Parts: sequence; structure tokens; C-alpha cells
Amino acid sequence: MTGMISTISRMWQLQMITLVNRLIYFTQKLPFVGHLISEQTYAAVRTKRAIGAIAVILLFLAGLLESLLYFGGMFALPMLLWTKNVNSTEHFTLFLHMYFCISGVMAGVTSAKVLESTKMKYTSVRLMRIIPTKFVRATLFYRYTTFFFYQAIAMTLVAVLFKFPMTQALLIVGIMTFWRVTCEFLHLALFKWKGIILVQKTWATSLSMLLALTLAYLPFTKLNLPLFGSVILDQSWFVTLISLSGVICGYVLLKHTDFTFAVRAVTNHADPLLNPEIRIADFQQRMVQSKEHDLSRHSSYNLHVNEQRTLEKEGYEQLHEIFVTRHTALLRAPFHRRLLAIIIIGILLPLLLLIFKDHLSLHSIERFSPLIIMFMLNLTVGSQICKALFYHVDKPLMRYPFYRQHAKQHFLLRLRSILSINLKLGSCLAAVVSVSILVLTGGQDISLLLPIWVITIALAVFFSVHHLLLYYVIQPFTTELETNSPLFSLVNSLISLGFVVAMFLGPPLWGLTAVIMVLTLAYLSSAILLVTKYAQYNFRVK
Repeated sequence: MTGMISTISRMWQLQMITLVNRLIYFTQKLPFVGHLISEQTYAAVRTKRAIGAIAVILLFLAGLLESLLYFGGMFALPMLLWTKNVNSTEHFTLFLHMYFCISGVMAGVTSAKVLESTKMKYTSVRLMRIIPTKFVRATLFYRYTTFFFYQAIAMTLVAVLFKFPMTQALLIVGIMTFWRVTCEFLHLALFKWKGIILVQKTWATSLSMLLALTLAYLPFTKLNLPLFGSVILDQSWFVTLISLSGVICGYVLLKHTDFTFAVRAVTNHADPLLNPEIRIADFQQRMVQSKEHDLSRHSSYNLHVNEQRTLEKEGYEQLHEIFVTRHTALLRAPFHRRLLAIIIIGILLPLLLLIFKDHLSLHSIERFSPLIIMFMLNLTVGSQICKALFYHVDKPLMRYPFYRQHAKQHFLLRLRSILSINLKLGSCLAAVVSVSILVLTGGQDISLLLPIWVITIALAVFFSVHHLLLYYVIQPFTTELETNSPLFSLVNSLISLGFVVAMFLGPPLWGLTAVIMVLTLAYLSSAILLVTKYAQYNFRVK
């Protein structure tokens, strides 16, 4: 036990040092305060220890918050929204069913610390030379101790909210902890028997997630699926079997298992799951590289027409037209992917509304209207086009002062192109949502259609300006297309924060629409001034 605690302590020290060094590095990159942080801060042992102590507290709070959000979002919120006039016993039965499907079945397949590829594991075993078996034993002990601790607190709050029997709720958390330890043993046994790392098989994890979530939430529909999860967890023989198997498997894992071969298999530096920087850099460059057959798709007549159209333009207009002509397929690809996503949403959303029709109303749709913000953030194409522009056009030209001084001219040309694409996507999404509302109301109520269209079009304009403005004013891309700018991450995080605030406040739809319209107009009017002022200094290769 002493050796295990010592290993856990070393892991914490390594994690804290890495976290503190990253905080110092990114703080140095921030405007206004960055120059106050000197290079000597890395050697300030006492200061780093104080920051490390704060980071430990924050990590514990983050783990607890994660469990609270998990229980609240996956279990408590659906029961509050979709169950009415249900007593605490029925609530508890439904909760046990969902908990069995999601935490037992789905997480049992998708989660395994022994065979998980992480940088911490690579650094500890390959660089710090911690013995693999000691590292995994310490990881498992720490993981499932905190797992029980965090989930017990979250379960207690849920039990108080729905008036569940407290002792039985905590017993269920203990059983689930034993089950997850048993799953760790089964994952390792499968690897030793067949050499299969199940958590890295996309088909297995995706299938288990789809089936488990479907079975978990089907009882909210009219299908009257039997709550088999609660029946299984209510069997005393099953509870005893899981508890005994968890104790036995935990003892075998902590005392009589050699993890060296398994750890070596998942700590290969070339593994894209382990080295996300290499994976992301390669993926980003593949996404913006044009294919050799892009131009060959056009006939000679079309090429002649495009050439004449290009020659009719001058300066930056000609440069932009050349880029669009040569990389048409590259620009259409993100548009087509998002259009396909909207079509899938257009098929699934009305179907789900028909299934859950008895549990939904126009009021509930209006309450969750801020979700359109996240939809449009992910459906707009500005970020992908900015990367393509950087890779194919701007990277060699940014070194010239005249190109940065004329940023306003090519900014407006590109904004027009991006805006035309995003308006099409926004219109398609608004049409899909409108059809879903008509399906829900049987075509009787159209009061929400106008604000839905206005807010979606306004967001299309907002995010078109947003992505391109950050590209010109901050220019976050490195030559490998990585985004290491903390200011860029901070500004983007404000969008997510605004979404969270909107979801929490739940403003009326017209109120949310008015706020977004004002923000969009302000953003659009200030964009030219910001580009003119800052692009000549920041629009360069980092």
C-alpha cells in the first residue's frame, strides 16, 4: 500500500508540474498581463507549489462537477422534463434502468483505464521510468476510489431531489464500482487472449453507445419498454455476484497481474490516439490540401470561362477568384458535409418529436432555443475556409507589409464568400426547425417560425464575421495549422459561455433574438475597424 501511495504521489506531482508550466506559458502569451510573467517564474519553486496546491483543489472540484453534470444531464433532467405525476418509487425504478444502461452497459465497453492511451501514461512509463505494473495499479486504485467518492456525492443529491432511499442509492453506486472493476479485468483478459484493445475499436464503442442510450431513453416514449435495468439491479443474487467478482477481480489486478505488456502496447509514441498533436496536425493538413483531380473535373470550356472571368478582375479580386477556381472542391467539401448533417437532423428531429409528442410543447422548444447557437457554431464553415486560405494563399504573403496593410480589401472579399455559404446553411437549418415545429403543432401554430428564421440568419452572419475576424486580428494558426493562441481560445470560449448563460436564464425567444441581432450588428460594424487597426501587426505567420 505504501508503494502504491508513493506512485500516486509521483503521478500527482508530474501532473501538477505539467499543468502549472502550461498555465505559466499561456499566461505569458496573453495581452496586457503576459509581460508581467518572466521566464524566472518556471524556477520559482514556492510559487509553483502554491499554484499546484490550488490546481489540486480545482482538479478535485472538476471531477466532482463532472459527476454532477453527468447525473444531472443524463438522468435527472430527462426525468424532470418528461415525467409528470410520477411518485418517487417509479422515479427510482426509471433511474435504475437508465443508470444500468448508461453507466453499466455503455461505460463498461467504452471505458478501460488499463488499455487507455494517454500522454500521462506515456510520460510516466516511458520518460519517468515508473514501473508499468506499479503505475497501472496506482491508477486503478485512485480511479475507482474517486469514482465511488464522486458518484456517491452526485447520487446523494439526486436521491434528495427525487426522494430516493439513500442507503439503496449508495449501494447501487458501490455495485456499479465493483462492476466497472470487473470490466477492467475483462478488457485486459480479452487483450491477453486475442490481442484486441476494445476501447480503440470505433465500431464497438459506437454500437454500444447507440444501443445503450436507445434502451435507456425508450421508456419515455409510448413504446412501454420494460425497465429491465431496475429488475436486474434488484436481484440479490446478481448484486452478490457482481460484488464478489469485483472484489476478486480487484484483488487479482492489484496483487497478481503484470501490466507491462499491456502498457507497452498502448504507449507507442506513434500511436495517433496517444500523440494527438501529430494526429491533429496531419488531419488538419489533409483537410486543406487540394486533390490532384480537382481541376481535372472541369471541362475545357469551363476552364476557359473561369480564365476569362479571372482576367476580368484585378488585384485582390483576381487573387481571390483564382483561389476559388482552383480549390472549388476543397471549398465545397465542408459545405456538403454540413448540408448532409442538416439533412440527417431534418429526418431525425421530426421523428423524435412525433415519438416524444406527449412530453413536448412549444414552451419546451422555446426553452431550448439557445441550442441553435451551438448548432450554428458547428455548422458554419468559416474556420475551415480560413485554414484553407492560410495554407494555400496567405502563408507566403503574410511576410510582406503591403499585404497586411491591405487586409481590409481581401477581408471584405472573403467575408462575402463565407457569408453566402453560411446563409445557405442557416436557411436550411431554419427550414428544418420550422418543419419540426409544424409537425409538433400539426400546422396550427406558426408563432415561433419568424423568430427562429431571424435568429438563425443572424447567427449565420455573426459566425461568418467571427471566424474571419479572429483569423485577421489574432491569426492563431501555426505552419502546422495548430491553434496555440490562448487569446483565440479565450475568445472562442466566450461563445460557449454565452450559450451556457442563455440555457441557464432561458430568455423568451424574441428576447434572445433581439440580443443576438444587436450583437451581430455591433460585431459586423466593428469588424472593419478592428481589421484595419490590428491586422497589419498580427496578420502574420506564428
